[in-house]
Amino acid sequence: MNKTPTFIKLLLAVILVLGMLMVQQPPMATAEIAKQEIPANLVHIDVTYDPGTKSYSIGGFSAEDLRQVGAPQFQDEIWQVLSMLDGVTLKIQGDVIDIFTNDQPLFSVAWDGASREILYSLLNAYIELGDVDMERAEAWLDKADIVISLRQSKELSEPLQISLATLLQVQVKDNGELSVEGFPTGMSLTPETLDLVNLAGIENLKLCWNKGVIDLQVNGKALPQATLYQGGLSVVDKAFGLSLGDLTPIFGSSFGAGLVIGEADPVTGECLP
Repeated sequence: MNKTPTFIKLLLAVILVLGMLMVQQPPMATAEIAKQEIPANLVHIDVTYDPGTKSYSIGGFSAEDLRQVGAPQFQDEIWQVLSMLDGVTLKIQGDVIDIFTNDQPLFSVAWDGASREILYSLLNAYIELGDVDMERAEAWLDKADIVISLRQSKELSEPLQISLATLLQVQVKDNGELSVEGFPTGMSLTPETLDLVNLAGIENLKLCWNKGVIDLQVNGKALPQATLYQGGLSVVDKAFGLSLGDLTPIFGSSFGAGLVIGEADPVTGECLP
């Protein structure tokens, strides 16, 4: 994946190696991760920006970190608008969307099921990537707690907070092209990586990441639980010049992904921290 962040490449490599080991070894009996009746998806993103230097940080990642993964530069018109405000906060909690400017309420709108259906219809009419999967969108937004804050400050933004029970659905087409939740990403697995996947007979993967603890299932079979430590990974980062950046937001997060190769069966279930 030529355009993916180095950390994602490293994590994918770990998954593929473990996957090939799983195919060669007998399955181990482990308990299925308990399902949550209603998924809870928490995303808190803090963004700081400085119109004077035209720099910004997101979720604890500095401007330098963001440039390494291809973050865009804002146009002068955007900086002019941002310079007029000390801060803007968007909150999606329960059935309400609230917007605050400079800590003062600005706008609220109902965010119930009927309101979301209207939004999905508008998106389907104007985007070219494909229709919004309403069932998947509801799985993400039901009982969601989403806060995005933009603050005018020279300080680094607060670390990203992510706790997602709903699995992020990723599909790899036969030619290696990647799509996330049905939307193409413009990225692809390299032919060498795709050959490794096919050689190992991997049809689908279920990955649950909980602050460094990795639960992985390959073709429905669970691997032993593994733990990746931030301190050791930082040593490897420095030794080999991987340029992983600040790993604190990643190791403070919980999320999961279901990856399907070709037309294999989709991955079901949730991840719980």
